[in-house]
Amino acid sequence: MSSGSEDLSEISCEEDLAEVEDYLHGELDPDRARLLATHLSTCSPCWNRAEFARKLKDIVRVKCRSQTPEHLVVRIKETIRRETIRGPGGTDFL
Repeated sequence: MSSGSEDLSEISCEEDLAEVEDYLHGELDPDRARLLATHLSTCSPCWNRAEFARKLKDIVRVKCRSQTPEHLVVRIKETIRRETIRGPGGTDFL
């Protein structure tokens, strides 16, 4: 990553797009994030790509959130309990 001492003329679309994910995750240093934000605000193709990436990230976050079915939770707990009682090497502790 850069030191943030660059001026805006040194930020290319290629560099911007390569760092969009880091920018969206808040992983860039503040100076670099400001430079990218400025570039995005003045370059509509880059802004569109960044906006697409942001929306896709939000969709994946929402759609991939699921609840484990209760019957599966019960089976897992029963299996853990049986294995705990059985102990290492298959010997019963009880």
